[in-house]
Amino acid sequence: MIAFWIAVVVGVLVAGAYITLGVQAFGRVRRDVLADAAAGDRTGLPLNPDDALPEGGFTWKAIGAVIFSTLVIVLLGVNSIFWYLPPILAIGAAVAVITAFLVERRTQNENT
Repeated sequence: MIAFWIAVVVGVLVAGAYITLGVQAFGRVRRDVLADAAAGDRTGLPLNPDDALPEGGFTWKAIGAVIFSTLVIVLLGVNSIFWYLPPILAIGAAVAVITAFLVERRTQNENT
């Protein structure tokens, strides 16, 4: 039961940071895009939606995610101890996104 409460506390803290940083990043991007649009600068906005797509590299990530998700589902049926895996993976993914938000913020602050 103690593991549950630890996960709840960590999950709430991570969710709070995730939402806060996500809203700040959205606001920053929105502000930058609106400022560029008001100035008539369209360099950051692709005219063709296909230009916004990254060059390759997504297919292997998607295939890996499907394989890993299937593995997690199989493990859930093998033993009850693996039921701790989904919350740990969810919190870990949120921490990874929070890290990405912080790295982007630091990079943007260094460039200004």
